[in-house]
Amino acid sequence: MGKRLSFIGLAMLILPVATWAAGLTVLTVPWDPTHPLTPHTTYPISSTAEATVVLGATAPSAAPGDSLNVTWVFGDGTSAAFTTTNQYDLSTTHQYPASAAAGTAWTAVITVSDTTAGTSGTANYYVSQEANILSSRVNVAIDTGLWYMHQTMWRTNSPANGQTVNWGGWDGQSGSPGCKPVAGLAYDCYGSAVIDANNVQAFEVSGHQGSQAGGPATDPYTDDVDRGLARMFAFLAVTSSGSNTYNYNPATVNYGCSDGTAPNTTGACGGAATKVFYNASTTTCTSPPCTFKFDANSNGNATYSADGSGEVIYTGGPFVDAMVASGTPTATASTGAAGVVGQTYATIVTDMLDYYGLCQYEQDADPGNQPTYNGYTRGDGYSASGGGWLYTCQEGDDNSTSQWAAISFVSGLRGSGFGFNAAAAAYFKVVQDYNNVWVTNSQDVQNAAPTGADPYNTTGDDRGAFGYRGSFYYSNAWGPFAVTPSGMVQMAMDGIGRTTDTAFGDASTAPDQRWNDAETFYADNFCNGETSAYNNPKYYTYGMLSFTKSMLLHDPNGSLAPIQYLRTKTPGVFTGDASDPTNTIDWYAALSPANGGTDNCDGIAQTLVSYQNPLGYWYGHDYDEGYQNAQSPFETAWSIIMLKKTVFVQCVTNLAGRGNPSGQGGAQVTLTWSGQANATSYDILRSSTSGGPYVQVGTSTVTSYRDGDDGLVPSDTYYYVVQPVQGTTEVCQSNQATVTIPK
Repeated sequence: MGKRLSFIGLAMLILPVATWAAGLTVLTVPWDPTHPLTPHTTYPISSTAEATVVLGATAPSAAPGDSLNVTWVFGDGTSAAFTTTNQYDLSTTHQYPASAAAGTAWTAVITVSDTTAGTSGTANYYVSQEANILSSRVNVAIDTGLWYMHQTMWRTNSPANGQTVNWGGWDGQSGSPGCKPVAGLAYDCYGSAVIDANNVQAFEVSGHQGSQAGGPATDPYTDDVDRGLARMFAFLAVTSSGSNTYNYNPATVNYGCSDGTAPNTTGACGGAATKVFYNASTTTCTSPPCTFKFDANSNGNATYSADGSGEVIYTGGPFVDAMVASGTPTATASTGAAGVVGQTYATIVTDMLDYYGLCQYEQDADPGNQPTYNGYTRGDGYSASGGGWLYTCQEGDDNSTSQWAAISFVSGLRGSGFGFNAAAAAYFKVVQDYNNVWVTNSQDVQNAAPTGADPYNTTGDDRGAFGYRGSFYYSNAWGPFAVTPSGMVQMAMDGIGRTTDTAFGDASTAPDQRWNDAETFYADNFCNGETSAYNNPKYYTYGMLSFTKSMLLHDPNGSLAPIQYLRTKTPGVFTGDASDPTNTIDWYAALSPANGGTDNCDGIAQTLVSYQNPLGYWYGHDYDEGYQNAQSPFETAWSIIMLKKTVFVQCVTNLAGRGNPSGQGGAQVTLTWSGQANATSYDILRSSTSGGPYVQVGTSTVTSYRDGDDGLVPSDTYYYVVQPVQGTTEVCQSNQATVTIPK
């Protein structure tokens, strides 16, 4: 979230972030490592109660087991003191005065004496009072969550591949000294090492990078990320790259019926309906069988997750995301097997995509049925249904798993500096085209359209939902709110997005309604108030993560167009906030009356804030089904990533604009922003409506732009975003700048 520098007497507070006195290094957690004077947020809950904030600090130069006397002077006339032997946790919590005005700033000072070594040190921690608004609540939640992950990380120095590295993690795999839950809670203990990748990504998208990505030594989290990456790379395995043979033409089998129904068991549409081909122009495989080699960098390697889970397809995506979130494709792996250690992140990401391409499901037991739908019902089971992924290589199709392959391809393509070469771009098109078939065949078009009369139930108004290993009509394991947003993530990979419909006020209805139907189903249940993960999309952290990805990665026809306002074709679903477009809701920032807004319900951000435990973690919002909350150890990292409103790239967050009145050349807007790592240019987009849709008005190769040659009107307000471009691909979308042209 953006931070507002509102210090009182700032000049008096410019002190070193870390001071080395008598040999002891003391580090405090910065909110923004690149601007270490930026304060952490606190806010009043009421006129008499203040939010409890955590002040994180370490003394990494102290020897393990040394006795450390710690004193915190909070800057508000109060202090606290304690003794510890844990040099990685010198934290305390505090409540600043609730009566303090917004903008009041405090400098907390920590002093640490190592009585074993006879050394001492001191450092500062900056805090600012902010209003009790959503951004303040989100900032405090992120602060508390990141520190909880820091607290629960195990750390050790161990030999790996002939090296001695400092590593650590949250997994319970071989070589782990065991998880370190706080207060006896085992919530971060997880058997496989994919949790290390997820937690590293949460630090990275929050601005805390490893040392190779420029993370400063003065940030305690730099060491956490370095250790987590070292541990993570130790669980990647390498096999030989290979080929995949596809037995059907995706252009001729990917269709629905013009009345919105599915073809019958002979592949025909009923009544007067005709076939609607969704990808008819593709020429990927016009004369099957077609064989494609997946080795984009020609090194002969295909890399995959050997994290101990046994679910190689599920767990590969977070490894890719963690590397891409570093923003440093030239960084190298410090540990790992031959083919991993010493390789650049860009090479490893490409090799992991080679593996996903090799493992895309390409045939069933009866190639003659490749999806011609002769003799069986489309969507009934996962055989002969197109190019998805299951748990292991070429095992079958499953939407929950397939989203992780999809997010890997999207992040590998859009990650700044991780862009594909020509060979990778060609096989990415193959993967897209065959996955497009699976998307069509696993979406529910058998049930009726949602009525808006939910809460969700089993009455059959599930049109647009996705199923586990087929249409939700046939395959409803785990519920629709895990696999429906997963299907939408796959659509984002395939370039399937919003289209016209008269229900949205458009002049016509496009033949392809796949995204609109899925979004409508999710939207109609967004505020349903149910209290189980199966029935409520916002009670299921795993599903919310997928949904957040789909909204931010929405990419119709290959043009990045993140969605701010969730919309539905069902009339009258969202009636709360008159400032939103008709019948929509801000899926991230919506606030119910209970939390100071007028929306029908809370959006993702406030929902996650309300779910957080005071100790900093999230836990228990998943669909158990006898799996003993297997997903819950991931909820803290996933929640932080969602609260940052990102997937794998921390985008431009300080786009600002200034309007100038009419003069020579007409009214103008001047935009400025900070540079995005590895961006080659910036697309400039404008809208007359907050949240878009935006239209591109220009491109810049520098971090400024002047808009004013096409009739801007004095007194009108315009909304701008920039999209950093890597090569020819938009990487992400910035914050929105609102600019009113003066008269």
